[in-house]
Amino acid sequence: MLRDVSDWERIGYGRKSTLEKEELISPEKIHYLIKYPRQFKEGVSWEDITELIAAEIGAIFGLEMMDVEIVTRNGRRGCLLRNFVKEYDAKMAEEGGVLLSALVDDYTKLQESSLKGMELIDAGFKIMREFAYWKAIKSEFIDMQLFDILIGNQDRHPFNWKLLFLETGAKFSPIYDNGVSLGFRFDDEKLMQMVSNPQEMNKYTEKTKVKAGIFEKKKVKAKDLLTYISKNFTDEFHQSIQKLVEFDLIRYSDFIQSLDILSEAQKDWLLSIVPFRRKKILEWIGRGDQ
Repeated sequence: MLRDVSDWERIGYGRKSTLEKEELISPEKIHYLIKYPRQFKEGVSWEDITELIAAEIGAIFGLEMMDVEIVTRNGRRGCLLRNFVKEYDAKMAEEGGVLLSALVDDYTKLQESSLKGMELIDAGFKIMREFAYWKAIKSEFIDMQLFDILIGNQDRHPFNWKLLFLETGAKFSPIYDNGVSLGFRFDDEKLMQMVSNPQEMNKYTEKTKVKAGIFEKKKVKAKDLLTYISKNFTDEFHQSIQKLVEFDLIRYSDFIQSLDILSEAQKDWLLSIVPFRRKKILEWIGRGDQ
């Protein structure tokens, strides 16, 4: 039974987004955001649920994630997100894209460039190296790359991560906006087809592309990104890979099995795709025996 938050006070509608949002305050005066899955003319979307599952995957991976809960409000299902800016009592919180465009001269030029592949990745990380807060966030930023490849996140543009400015300095925010992942548009028929066909699963994984937290509209191949960061951010990369090696698949399986909101096809898919992607990433970097 999902918690009903229909009686919570609405205090706003959130910033401009592809998803419908409402800002809410609970009876305990805690601030939240609720996001509703998109309505498409054709096909399905269960990105509110994939937001929840991605948050658990990130927690198992050892990352600081935004708190997520599936709830209902006025008869509609959505994901309820706790406001971490209020939680940290941050003096200011700003999206990466806003900070980069203000502090790095070539940011706009990069977004409009015709570069592709490794050249684009290299240009993107040259921008990041110029970023005034790069040293403070480098470890978490590299962790985020591995996490996004693991879940197949299609939308980690630079406005989908934040810095929190605290009394003690700048801090990478909990990771949020992870719902465009894990096959969020696949209906049960498609999920069953994928699970029963290892070649399809492999094709789906091999063609993974990501925005790397740097590119607004461009994407790069996940395998190319792994190759680049393994060579250029060796220490951070090895730390992230170790987290992937130690990823607790039993805890993950128990979590998926506990979600009554999922169909059997969705459960089978999720129990298959995450271990499959984890194995493929390790194979790509020559650690396929782990």
